[in-house]
Amino acid sequence: MIFVIIISYVLHVKIKKQQRKLTKSEEEYRQLFESNPNPLWIYNEELRFLKVNDAAVKKYGHSRRKFLKIKTDEINSPAGDQILNDYLKENQTEGRLAGIREHVKATGETFMVSIVSYPVLFHDQNCNLVMATDITELIEKERKLEDAYQRIKTSNEVLLQVAWSNSHELRKPLCSILGLVTLLKEASDNEREEFLRLLEISSVELDQVIRQNNEKVDEIGVLEQSA
Repeated sequence: MIFVIIISYVLHVKIKKQQRKLTKSEEEYRQLFESNPNPLWIYNEELRFLKVNDAAVKKYGHSRRKFLKIKTDEINSPAGDQILNDYLKENQTEGRLAGIREHVKATGETFMVSIVSYPVLFHDQNCNLVMATDITELIEKERKLEDAYQRIKTSNEVLLQVAWSNSHELRKPLCSILGLVTLLKEASDNEREEFLRLLEISSVELDQVIRQNNEKVDEIGVLEQSA
């Protein structure tokens, strides 16, 4: 009898100790969830919000009560709905990056987010834990960098065209003018009229090439001003 009492007491102490550890662990996870600076939420297989943290409430502008009345697809913009549907068709057996979506705040303002989703068991339900990171500024910076790269690429192409023109198209009328000037010095009266005509043609051709090159250089200036 005494042995049974001792065993019962030891089991009782161990169970209490395990319960305290479990309670402490749950509290730590709850604190991590609530204090995370990124929006977090848990939703079930019916796409219903079951739990959201403070960051989600602040970011999206919905109260906790409102969140628990809506579905997860209601914070997606129309462009993001198909992305969500495609993702849900996949086998969610491990944490994965769900990709980039456009979400909508309670005010109607849209912003871009990177979604990471993990399958979890919550209140005995198969659910998903989601973290949403606002990447609107990052995408805008990438867009500006791409625009800058395209402007530089276009400017380099124009400069190459101008350099090629100066080496080939510009040289032809210039050489013709120099040669005709030399011939004019020794030309007879009959030849002089023909040489002057050819000189005029070459001068017009040279002027056209210079104008075209100037226009191309001006394009570079316009690109730089629009940056």
